[in-house]
Amino acid sequence: MRPAPSAPPENLGDFLHVAWDPRPAEACQDLARRRFVAAVGGLVVTLLVWGGYYAWTRRAGDSWQGTGQWEVTGVVLGFSLALVVVRLVIWRLAVRHRRRVGEGEVLTASWPGIQIAGRYWDWDRFAAAGGAGRAATAAGGAGRTATDDARAREDGVSLPEAAAASAGEAVAATVRGTRGRGDRYVVTTPDGPWECEVDDLGVTPAALDQALRLYSRGRCRVDFSGIGH
Repeated sequence: MRPAPSAPPENLGDFLHVAWDPRPAEACQDLARRRFVAAVGGLVVTLLVWGGYYAWTRRAGDSWQGTGQWEVTGVVLGFSLALVVVRLVIWRLAVRHRRRVGEGEVLTASWPGIQIAGRYWDWDRFAAAGGAGRAATAAGGAGRTATDDARAREDGVSLPEAAAASAGEAVAATVRGTRGRGDRYVVTTPDGPWECEVDDLGVTPAALDQALRLYSRGRCRVDFSGIGH
């Protein structure tokens, strides 16, 4: 096998250029900041209202002892303070995510190979790295998705044969987001796994899948099973 080039070939007239799209991350950061400020404002208003009520009852000669007012006040203030802490944590996570989103181009696909975050591999090496992990589990049945099995049955290929074929295929897996984190791609590269959120790239998953299939001549694709409904 020929050695993999360390940089993309020059003077190629046909590329897929994918740039970072920081707008969704910035929108989430701004929304989280506004919610934190609103929570702080709510806590201040709560303190003023209950403080004013306490001062008014003291001036009227009433006592809160034995009335349950202190317990109610503690619950209300505790809830408001907990909300401030939660909003602060969410804001910090949004700021951290925004910092992970870079500027400019992040992925370039061409006929010879692919470059991700400044690292380049030809398609043979990239597909071999992506298929190695799948082959280790697919041959035993574990790790195959329902999409893989259905595709094999539709093509009239036995599951062991499908597992062997997938060993030479790179897959950009999709993972459904959890609370506070969006759907993301997970790609196995020759230098290890690389991931980013789907909304952080300036291209739709369908367009990325079509382009990867085209430039790699069928050796790389996007697996939509992780975010499919």
